[in-house]
Formats: sequence, C-alpha cells, structure tokens
Amino acid sequence: MMNYKIIPTRGGLLILLSLAVLLSGCVPVWTGDEMREDIAAIQAEQQASKESFSAEKERMTEMIASARKDVSELKEIMAEARALLQRNNADLGVEVQNNREGLSEVSGKIEELEFKIKRLEQDLELFKEDVDLRFEGSGVNAPLPQEAEALFAQGKRDYDASQFRPARKAFEQYLKSFAAGKHAAEAQFLLGMTYFRESQWVTSVFEFQKVVKSHEKSAQVPDASYHIGVALMKMGRCDQAGAWFDLLLEEYGKSKWVGEARKHKSDIKSGKCGDA
Repeated sequence: MMNYKIIPTRGGLLILLSLAVLLSGCVPVWTGDEMREDIAAIQAEQQASKESFSAEKERMTEMIASARKDVSELKEIMAEARALLQRNNADLGVEVQNNREGLSEVSGKIEELEFKIKRLEQDLELFKEDVDLRFEGSGVNAPLPQEAEALFAQGKRDYDASQFRPARKAFEQYLKSFAAGKHAAEAQFLLGMTYFRESQWVTSVFEFQKVVKSHEKSAQVPDASYHIGVALMKMGRCDQAGAWFDLLLEEYGKSKWVGEARKHKSDIKSGKCGDA
C-alpha cells in the first residue's frame, strides 16, 4: 500500500503572504475581495482534486488487492494441476494451460492499474505545481494571447526557455481553442515533451499517444513514437518499448530517430532496459 502526504507548497505560503498584504492595505493589483475570492476558488479546486485523487487511489488499490488475490489462487490451482499431471493424467494439460492464461491476464490487469495509479500521483503533483505557478511573483499570471499564431508562439518560447509549466498552459489552451489548427500536432507533441523533460514518464506517454492517434499523418508521429519508447524504457517496460522502436523502424525508416531506436533495441536485447 502506498502512503501519501500532502506537504504544504510554496503556493500555500504565498497565499498567506497575499493575505498579509491584504490586511496591511497594500493591494497593488487585486482588490481585497477579489484576492480572497481567487484564493478561496483555488483552495476549493485543490481540495476537490485531493479528494478525487484519494477516492480513485482507494478504488484502484482495492482492485489491485483483489487481482493479486486472484493471482494467488490461480498459482495454487496451477500447483495442484502440476502435481496431478505428474500422476500421468493426460487431460490436465489443457487445464494447466488455461490457468496459465488466466494468471497472465490477471497479472496484466495489476500492471495496468499500477500504471494508472502512477499517473494519478503525477497529476496531483502537477496540480500542486500549477497552484504554485498562479501565485509566483506578483501572484498574477500574464494573460495568454487569444490568436492562434501568437498563442502557439508563446508556448514555443516558454518551452525553448525550459519554462515547462507556462508552456503547458499555452499548448493546452491552443489545443482547446484550435484543435484543428495547423500547429495542433506540434502543440500536442510539445505538450508531451514538457512532461518528458521533467521525467514525468507516465503522463508524457499519454500525451504522445494522442499525437499517434489523432494526428497520424503528421510529421510528429515518428518523434512521438520514439519518445514513447524511451519513456517506457525509463519505466522498465522493455517489451512495450521494443514494440514502439520496431514500429518506428518499420514505418518511418527515414526518421532522424532510426539510429537511436536501433541502439535502444540493442540495449533492450542486452538487458540494459531502464538506462535509456
């Protein structure tokens, strides 16, 4: 069972500082009422997210415990089947095979649930960072451009400057407002890269997969495929990573990532998965 602690963030401290400034009568940007309303809204949003995360984590933990119990029972059945098989009961071979298939299926479900829990953990951490971002500096974020070109350009500038959180906001807004825009595929890929460059492997994979699924004819598909493979290697999912590198080599043989993909395939074969 994983333990979680909610640690006061820099955003919480900035909230207290903002209240101190309010009480002193020095409020340069917001009025006192507006500041209190914004702080209350953000606190309510963060509390709702924490409660939702806690409920989802508890549900998935119960599902994992149930699945693990099924695995234990299947292992016992397989042990009994093997013992009987040694007494030359020819019909038990099929039963053993069925049990093996059942064990593999349940183990796969456990792995999938643990993958989802990891993503929920990352999402909660990123939400806390987002609250911090809202209260950095003066406590007011500069408004994002409304036009498509300017909005994408803002995200790209922030990304190139390694300002990944504001870059995410710009790319997310672009994808929300201009889902069919000419920069949609690139915005989606760069959104994934903001997580990738912060070692948020699980969330990066989810965002890269949207490139492959929703922008399958774009030039960003081989880029996304390669980075999915690398992220999976980082998580120790060697077989899945190898499949993405195979896809890249078979479908996008002229990609700039071909050489790196071959190297990673060789690393996986030699047991170096996890050192991408």
